[in-house]
Amino acid sequence: MLISFQIAGLSYAIPRLMFILAVYSFISLLRLVVFTKKIHYFDFLLDIVFISAMVYISFGVYSYLTLLYLFPIFFSSVIIKTKKIFLFPVISAVLYGASYYISGVITEKESILNISLHFLSFSLIALAGDNLKERMEKQEQHIKNLEEEKIKMKGYERLYRVSADLAHELKNPLASISAAVQFLNEGRNDREFIDMLGTETKRLTTLVNDFLLFSRPSDAPKEDVDLSETLKSLVNRPDSDKNSDKKITLNVINNAEVVANRTFMEVALNNIIKNAIEAAKSEVRVSLIRNQKEIKIGIEDDGSGINEDIKDKIFEPFVTTKTNGTGLGLAIAYRIITGFGGNIIIDRSSLGGAKFTIVFPKVMQ
Repeated sequence: MLISFQIAGLSYAIPRLMFILAVYSFISLLRLVVFTKKIHYFDFLLDIVFISAMVYISFGVYSYLTLLYLFPIFFSSVIIKTKKIFLFPVISAVLYGASYYISGVITEKESILNISLHFLSFSLIALAGDNLKERMEKQEQHIKNLEEEKIKMKGYERLYRVSADLAHELKNPLASISAAVQFLNEGRNDREFIDMLGTETKRLTTLVNDFLLFSRPSDAPKEDVDLSETLKSLVNRPDSDKNSDKKITLNVINNAEVVANRTFMEVALNNIIKNAIEAAKSEVRVSLIRNQKEIKIGIEDDGSGINEDIKDKIFEPFVTTKTNGTGLGLAIAYRIITGFGGNIIIDRSSLGGAKFTIVFPKVMQ
């Protein structure tokens, strides 16, 4: 505004006008430096006061300066969350009328009409701003509702997909059990059918238990869990499912604690370690490091890695590349770890296989 007034020659015609603008610019800059967080009534009141000062100084010379009133009135009705939309139009009209009063022409018919028309225009622009604000708020609420509906629909879609996958997984062992029962009813007491019943029943039990663990909420009792001790116990404990011919290297620091449920955390880490062991050719590395902000667990193998086709779906239920896998191990691990505030990142291992990095924010002491 200083530059535009300088170009228009107002600095030469009315020097005091440039002084008013200089003072206004200084106060506005000081306001922005000291209070930077939000706009308040003071900002619009400051605008109106200085506009009134310019109108008074240029009274009867540059009448178009009254158009500047419209800017603070409009933006105040849009930005400030209040129903008192006529506050600034009234203040503007009063200060504008004060110019006529000081000049001694307030009683003239033309002056009263001029002030009334200005107040009408101020009120209309305030109503327009308030109407725009209401439209914007309704639009924001509509967008928010659409986003919530989209999230809800994604949840239903995932539920339908998981339900269909679960039904499919249950169908195969139930078909085998049904066939075995039919043969036994026919008097064929072959050991093969009895073993089939045992195998498929065990498979169903495992599948149901895994699904219950996956669906269980993460509001389990929490405590301080030492991840270094948990990893040591998981790697060193006897486990018939582990391949004894594969080398497991453990490199962990001590006293790395997170707030979680100990049993759930053991299940999650064991699922990832077990998955790495099964995918590895000869070696698995488990590491634990800590810095000022986070705790990281790295589990990597020298296997063939994860195909790009399923990389984005690897933590979804029933996604598996194993012949006899349920596809719930990594899904359970992801649900537990994210439920306790952590995250899992998949990357390529320096060994050639897959690397799972589990990240927890460090607990503030």
